[in-house]
Amino acid sequence: MTFQTLHQFSNTLRPYLYIFLLAITHLASGQQNPLRYATLELFTNTPCPICASQNPALFNRLQAFEGQYHLISFYPGKPYSSCVFYQSNIPDNTARFDFYEGNIFGTPTVAINGLDFKSSNGVTNAVMDAATGNESWLQVQVQETSGEDRTVDITLEDFVGGSLETGRLFAVIVEKVVDFAAPNGETTHHNVFRDFVGPATGEDIDLSSGSASRTYNYSLDSGWDADQIYVIAWVSDPVTKEIYNSGTRFDSVLISATEHILDDEALSIYPNPVSSTLNFDVQVTGDYTVTVYSVLGEKIGSWENALMIDVKDAVPGMYLVRLENAEGYVVKRVVVKQN
Repeated sequence: MTFQTLHQFSNTLRPYLYIFLLAITHLASGQQNPLRYATLELFTNTPCPICASQNPALFNRLQAFEGQYHLISFYPGKPYSSCVFYQSNIPDNTARFDFYEGNIFGTPTVAINGLDFKSSNGVTNAVMDAATGNESWLQVQVQETSGEDRTVDITLEDFVGGSLETGRLFAVIVEKVVDFAAPNGETTHHNVFRDFVGPATGEDIDLSSGSASRTYNYSLDSGWDADQIYVIAWVSDPVTKEIYNSGTRFDSVLISATEHILDDEALSIYPNPVSSTLNFDVQVTGDYTVTVYSVLGEKIGSWENALMIDVKDAVPGMYLVRLENAEGYVVKRVVVKQN
């Protein structure tokens, strides 16, 4: 059996590789808690010369952490109220700046997970190393429709139980890349804040049952690039303002708080790396399904009760192999190499 015809790996999606590699590590080790994304809020200003001297280097450093963080760029009009992005939504940019009253005194400032505040230069590789690769008790899943009028479904799951009775849910619309020749010399602006899809002050959400969901609707502004628009949602502590986790529609989820993880011995795969035939040593009772995913979460194919599959025509790279039966599932990683 082959899955060459079912999969064409896209280089344009490679930046999201890191999140899946981390997810694989969690799954392979039997850990059920989801990845904790570092939630970064950049407070910046388009006429600000200091922003121009620090932000480009920040964005360059962040490239090494793609798939491990979510970024929102707010424009509070400090110290220049003429900032074009501030002018496009004065009330909401101001509301987020005021949310951290006493912690943000100017631009550029980055809030990390709602607790740590640094200049753009202060968000070093060491800082990002500490802020990424961690687990959270909370998973934030975001699904969106396309078109001019969009529906956003946000699902929250507590993987530990009893972690937080009431959380504060925020959801914002961002434009991933905006090309604009700013007065300070910056020409490329990342994850530009456009609007809140819920209240700017957030919404209390009951997590006492272990899960919760919200649905929002929004319409695209004529000045936004529809292909660059998406929603970032996060949950913070109502008192401390700590952000427990965040999510976007780009985050593939291969684990579930409602499913049982089988023992690691339930599935062994060999050889690994593999170039031709991948074999399965299955230690479960009853029927089972083997499903292969790319590291981007794309389903490659499924096989019932398979003990081997042919991978000689597969694109070289890393894949996820998930075995599932009536009792639960287990996920392993495999590297396919060229013959």
